[in-house]
Amino acid sequence: MLASLSFQLNNIPIIIKEHLDVLGPIDHFTLAVNLIILVFSKWFASKYGLIKDNSKSQARLRILHVTNLILFTTYLIAVIFEIHLGRAISQTFLVVLASYLLIHFAEAFILKKYGKSKTIENFARTTETHTSRTLELFVCFIIITISIVLLINIWGLEDWLQTTSVLGFLALFIFASKEYWAGDFLSGILIISQGRIERGDVIKIKDEELSAIVLQVGSFQTIVRDLVNKHDIILPNSKLRLARVDILKSDLKGIREFEDFWFGYGIEMKKVEEMLEEAWEKTMEEGLVDKYGGCIIANKECGDHGVRWRLAYTLKSPHKIIETGNRIREWAYQLQDKHGLQLATPLTHDLSNTNTQVQKLENG
Repeated sequence: MLASLSFQLNNIPIIIKEHLDVLGPIDHFTLAVNLIILVFSKWFASKYGLIKDNSKSQARLRILHVTNLILFTTYLIAVIFEIHLGRAISQTFLVVLASYLLIHFAEAFILKKYGKSKTIENFARTTETHTSRTLELFVCFIIITISIVLLINIWGLEDWLQTTSVLGFLALFIFASKEYWAGDFLSGILIISQGRIERGDVIKIKDEELSAIVLQVGSFQTIVRDLVNKHDIILPNSKLRLARVDILKSDLKGIREFEDFWFGYGIEMKKVEEMLEEAWEKTMEEGLVDKYGGCIIANKECGDHGVRWRLAYTLKSPHKIIETGNRIREWAYQLQDKHGLQLATPLTHDLSNTNTQVQKLENG
């Protein structure tokens, strides 16, 4: 009895080995990956929970556990009943697990980089923004598309897709509509990923003569609010990428802006400088320009009819760029009489022909 039991115990490793022989190298690799994911799944979820809320973290963890359980159950049944699984099944499991993990880590990375941090009751939490959601959707679309292509190749469905013309229809649809969405979509991805234009920034587009606040940077279009008439304007992302866009961001030196004024020839430079400096001081008293940024007054052009002078100043707030420019021009208009100057457009009259005619009349 004891000898028989000992013989059976000695044969257990052989029996297990025989059953495990039904699994190929790709099956063992898939099981190893699944085991690693199962062991570290809680760590994955905890890292995800530091960025997103705990409910989403727990939901992701449950999905991961269910996937692990299905995979282990499938291989356990195959081992017990000595069912030879095809390579396609193991490769499918690998693709599904890899896609899930890639989407998981991509979302966490994008949210950490482009999300908005909020502190509620001394607890910091990163919340989604429109930018992070757009990038997440784009990355998920790319990963899922690649996964579907891999699964089609794994199961050998290329001929079926060609027979049903599914790929041909999709390719034709994408090619026919690319002019309407591809340029704006790719431009939106570039703008969002670069992070140079963000919500709340003040931008100037010289080609459109537009100064506006950025309200939203979307996948295909950007919504801005005109600082002059307060209208919301929808701009295609391709226009923002191709046009010159001035982004008014504050730094240590502030945001520089300027106003130009024309004066006729023969006016003393000191008078011009005193008037423009006083206009700057009056605007500074209203809290629109920065005192420490100072002002720069310079002769920018000697034209045919007059001289163009420039008053450069530092804005206190880019959102008040229109109001600041208006007040400086208004103060210059009010101070012109005080300094004996005129802001009227200078005119040059050519009197050479008139003098010649007068001399002929006098001589004749």
